[in-house]
Amino acid sequence: MLISEHTLLQYLGDGFWPFMRLTGVFLTAPVLGDSILPVPFRVLLSALVAGCLASWGGPWPPFPSGAAAVMLSGAIQLAFGALMGLIGQIVVAGIAGAGELASLALGINFATETGLTTGQATPVLSNMFQWLGLLVYLALGGPFLVMEAVNRSFQTLPAGLPDALSLRALADYGGATLRVALLLSLPALAAGFAMNAVIGLANTLASQLNIFSIGFPLLFLGGIWILAASLFAVEPLAADLLREGLAVMAALMRG
Repeated sequence: MLISEHTLLQYLGDGFWPFMRLTGVFLTAPVLGDSILPVPFRVLLSALVAGCLASWGGPWPPFPSGAAAVMLSGAIQLAFGALMGLIGQIVVAGIAGAGELASLALGINFATETGLTTGQATPVLSNMFQWLGLLVYLALGGPFLVMEAVNRSFQTLPAGLPDALSLRALADYGGATLRVALLLSLPALAAGFAMNAVIGLANTLASQLNIFSIGFPLLFLGGIWILAASLFAVEPLAADLLREGLAVMAALMRG
């Protein structure tokens, strides 16, 4: 059985291109790229999905002949996959940012624990909202949408070089993180401001009402109760944010 060099490079490219693009996705996408999954498992899963795409997908770009060209093309595919996975990360970061702002407004940012993905001390409320963002992202089918987008991206943009307009759209979409975080934490911000004003006025009029023994517990309990009542808005905002992200991803795929 004789196999020519052209046939061998074609078979190698069929698995190489989707593997490099999926590796970029597994570096930045929520859940798939988080530290909760071991690195060997992520590499194995990326190779498995790349093998499935190599069997079902295509067409693939031609495999370069030189080593430098192979490294450059692989880096481009890796970066393009990382951009696609970053869109899902923005959805989760917007929800986690709401917990960060709420903890600052309610004065409970001193309560910290090891972060889910960073490994550093983060506010407990922010970590809880990050878990909530991951659950909402999974419930909306985010990982499956990203995998489908990777498959279709080879049909629309096999080279992996988006234009400047789509990159600008992605940069503008990053600002949605602060917008969603502010909208979700707005009830806690308003409640924290109102209760601080009332507690300060009561402490001025009646000094026996100690702010440390009465004011802070009321602020914590009232703020957390109002924040819990606003959790019903997480799913619609996350769905809208993911819908915007899919539009940005479509712009990247069109190039």
